[in-house]
Amino acid sequence: MTLAELAAFVGGTIEGGSPDAPVTGVSSLHDALPGDVSFLANPRYARQLASTKATAVFVASGADVRPPEAGGALVRVDSPDGAFAKTVPLFTVPPPVRKPGIHPSAVVDPSAKIGKDVHVGPLSVIGPGAVIGDRCVIEAHVVVADGAVVGDDCHLYPMVSIRERCRIGSRVTIHNGTVIGADGFGYETKVGPTGIEVKKIPQLGIVEIGDDVEIGANATIDRARFGATVIGAHTKIDNLVQIGHNVRTGPYCGIVSQVGIAGSTHLGTGVMIWGQAGLAGHLTIADGVEILAHAGVAGDLLAPGQYLGAPALPKRDALRVFHAPRAVERLKEQVAALEAKVKALEQR
Repeated sequence: MTLAELAAFVGGTIEGGSPDAPVTGVSSLHDALPGDVSFLANPRYARQLASTKATAVFVASGADVRPPEAGGALVRVDSPDGAFAKTVPLFTVPPPVRKPGIHPSAVVDPSAKIGKDVHVGPLSVIGPGAVIGDRCVIEAHVVVADGAVVGDDCHLYPMVSIRERCRIGSRVTIHNGTVIGADGFGYETKVGPTGIEVKKIPQLGIVEIGDDVEIGANATIDRARFGATVIGAHTKIDNLVQIGHNVRTGPYCGIVSQVGIAGSTHLGTGVMIWGQAGLAGHLTIADGVEILAHAGVAGDLLAPGQYLGAPALPKRDALRVFHAPRAVERLKEQVAALEAKVKALEQR
């Protein structure tokens, strides 16, 4: 494929380089070699653009950047991320296609309902009363337990567990090792005749996952104590996320790796939570809130905007708090200098 053909394919315009240059692969700016195409979407990597050896780099139409010094071209597009995502399949091995059918080693209860053109992989278990929608791919070692429902066009990767009675929408992707519907963390502690007694509180609810949700590897979404833990449509959840019982997220939320959300917290529409943030239980998070990495949220966040710190504050207020120790040190230095001047004047 030539650079001109690639630009036409993504709907971009070429700046610099040669339209006839061959494009043979994809790579990052740092690792690219002649023949590769790369992309610049985040301004923090702009310095790598000058030195990249890539034959072409996707950049935003209005980006104030120049072609690489090594002679490569810029391809200006509306979305560098989107253009690169469209290009990658041209030069990489496609994912395996699972043909419809049930592997001989799979265990499918006679009362389960399996839709059309479904693939069930080796050693998977489909329990009594479970329902699998049309065109689903159930990979190896997956468990869809008693009475669970999986919608159409879902893909469950190896070792996923969908526990009893949980409900998964259509076009949902769940990656390796994730557990949907484990018991929520609920215990009653009291002092009895023989000492401290810890009694488990029954977790009798379910998990409901909306359409077009994607959940990463080794995430856990606990079943509700009663009612349902709800993940809104189009929400994207990263690897290693813990979502407690009776949590409810609105649609179009994003939850990044190692986030923990305690029970009964409710997220509005379009809430974004970055890595390793922690949210206490029984909170309300408004539409459009963005919780930055490492934040600790102990109270409701009722206005859209960015929050960070522990306890989480609006970004502007948090930055004032973060910079306060430095300001105090500067004031101490200024006071010491003034004291020295006053002492010198007194000695005169």
